[in-house]
Amino acid sequence: MPAEGGVRLHDLFVKLRARKPGAVFSATAVMADRRITAECDDAAFFADFFAMFGGSEPAPGRIAVLSDMHIDIRAHVHPDFGCFRMSGRSDLPIDGREFDFAVELDQGHFTRLLCSEPGWHCLAFRGSDTPAFAFRGCDCLFALDSRWRLSILWYLFWRLLRLRSDAIFFHASALGIYGEGTIFVGPGGAGKSTTSLALAARGHNFLSDEVAGYLPETGELIAFRRPVGIKPGPRATSVERSLTPAVAERIARDGFIRVDIDSLFRVDVPHPVPLRRVIFLRGFADHPRLERISPGRREIVELQPLMSSFLNAPHSRRVFELTRLLSSAKVYQLRLGEPDATAEYLEEAFACEKSQR
Repeated sequence: MPAEGGVRLHDLFVKLRARKPGAVFSATAVMADRRITAECDDAAFFADFFAMFGGSEPAPGRIAVLSDMHIDIRAHVHPDFGCFRMSGRSDLPIDGREFDFAVELDQGHFTRLLCSEPGWHCLAFRGSDTPAFAFRGCDCLFALDSRWRLSILWYLFWRLLRLRSDAIFFHASALGIYGEGTIFVGPGGAGKSTTSLALAARGHNFLSDEVAGYLPETGELIAFRRPVGIKPGPRATSVERSLTPAVAERIARDGFIRVDIDSLFRVDVPHPVPLRRVIFLRGFADHPRLERISPGRREIVELQPLMSSFLNAPHSRRVFELTRLLSSAKVYQLRLGEPDATAEYLEEAFACEKSQR
């Protein structure tokens, strides 16, 4: 990592840690039953922290709370570099492997660099030979470019997934409907968040709007609540009514925002539920239509887990776990209608299904 006067990484880190930061703020959040706490001398960091994890408003000073992940970030102690130190009650190695997915994918954002200093591991943004991050044990140096906040937050997000090595995480929304776990699978814009919010507004157990956590050992879905994403377009009446003019204006202007679901309507504390249904979203229609299907290769491909869910796991294990999941649940394809009509239609279909058992 370029440093002033050729200073070694170790010496630069020690120098930065020795400098007293200005005002420090802290916030904490719980997601997937794991607590994340962040301390930072950059107040702007916390708007992005909330969008990623939700949680408390940032407060001045430090938070004395036992956390699974605790990150102490100093971003205003040097004009070019910042540093952070990771701690927490997890014994998962702090080795920067959370970035592996972004290194190995053809379209990934990072690449590894050779580092002559023993014990340090360096990462650069793809196409650059200037390190963006340098890890050694629980310590990290990072370059203060425009992407540092989001890069650190994605690091924390993927580390959270690594912490839950007992779970598989999917790009899907998840709810408990009449006590039975249901996930909605589809690409961006397919209607996952809209449908899950319409059902949550009707009192169903809201677990997540875009990342579903599944425990193969127990067959349960777990909560992965974060601020929900809202885009322009059709939405449930209760959601539409709850949006203030200022929030509605932001949605129209920015095209996407995240809000705390409790600001939309009352939701109960989420609780795990057994997975019973997997629903693949297949576009839109004038009226909703649900059809039971026998899952095949297409569904296995669409259900691919997020990268960290199977970090270094053989391909055969991934296929086995996904096949086992689909064989243990009822699988459907759904064409979506208007959000409220779709939610009512699904309620009636699943109530009827349950009464026939």
